[in-house]
Amino acid sequence: MSTNGVEINGMCAAPGAMTSSFFPVESQDSMSVPNGAVCAAGCARPARAGGGGGGVCILRCLCRLRVGKAPEEREMNPNRISALELSVRAYAEKRDGMVVNPSIGTSFDSLDEAYEFYNLYSWECGFGVRLAKSRLNVERKICMQEIVCACAGKPLRENSRSTRCGCNAMIRLLRSNDKGWYIAEHKDDHNHPLTLTCGQKMHWKSHKHIDRYAKDLVKQLRDNNVGLGKVFSIVGSFFGTVDKVPFTKRSLKTLCRKLNREQSDMDAVKTMAILAEMKANDPDFNYTVQVDGESRVKTLMWVTSRGFDQYRCFGDAITFDTTYRTNLYDMPFGLFVGVNNHFQSIIFGGAMMRNEMEDTFKWIFKEFIRMVGGKHP
Repeated sequence: MSTNGVEINGMCAAPGAMTSSFFPVESQDSMSVPNGAVCAAGCARPARAGGGGGGVCILRCLCRLRVGKAPEEREMNPNRISALELSVRAYAEKRDGMVVNPSIGTSFDSLDEAYEFYNLYSWECGFGVRLAKSRLNVERKICMQEIVCACAGKPLRENSRSTRCGCNAMIRLLRSNDKGWYIAEHKDDHNHPLTLTCGQKMHWKSHKHIDRYAKDLVKQLRDNNVGLGKVFSIVGSFFGTVDKVPFTKRSLKTLCRKLNREQSDMDAVKTMAILAEMKANDPDFNYTVQVDGESRVKTLMWVTSRGFDQYRCFGDAITFDTTYRTNLYDMPFGLFVGVNNHFQSIIFGGAMMRNEMEDTFKWIFKEFIRMVGGKHP
């Protein structure tokens, strides 16, 4: 927490700085000013009768002083009752007011937990939240954080469609002695109308956020190739109906796109591992990979042992047809197809290619003849 010349723990202060309104009441215990303290510049704080605070010294320190070291965030304890559970229990007993109540003194394990708690409260009331002013200690770690209404502050540009209108609703979080965080100040006065319906609330940016539990569920569903519409329906079943889901379908689509990007980084490695395993289980299985100058997969093709046997019998006439980028990676996929003696279509092999250039097709046909033993159709 930065100050300008304030005498804290023996360091000098600007005149009139040590007033009761300078720090929140809850934070004065950790920032007490001893009587008779001497600052680095040599100025002493005079003692006052009765041992009370309030003495000042002449400003001689020109450097910017900061409060001392803040503790690390405390570890999560499954035996500790969370702030959300305490708030729900309190509502169950009195059945009055808000379910989520950010009262002064509410304790949290981390800033993320505090943000999620206040965001739930804002959803219940009908406004959005965002992180605002914070302060760092000498270790460059946050020791104070404000979470304000999304309408706080002034618009960055005039004549804009910004929702900022100078709203004062906020909570101020400070560090506690047990390495956690607690609410030191709470203002709930809004100067704007609150949103009432779920459809209106979802337009607040903080409520488009998808919590980690929903993300884990979406990731598991997408790993099992569940479609986007079905995923949204499954998530909606946990909230009663899809109309009560606290995020939009567009936000879900953005999350799925992000998961796909993360997954695609390892898909090439996983594919090569699967092909190697198939080769180990079936010695007649063949595959080959063409890479570009940056060692990225350019063309991938394979021939199974069953396709190899069928080609020797029915490989007189074959076709090679491609689908145009219907898969996740926008790569054309082609199949070598023939007809058996029952006039049934049979597959000899497959190929995925980055483009449909002439050189690519020449390489595919050449490798296919090599993998089927050199027999031409």
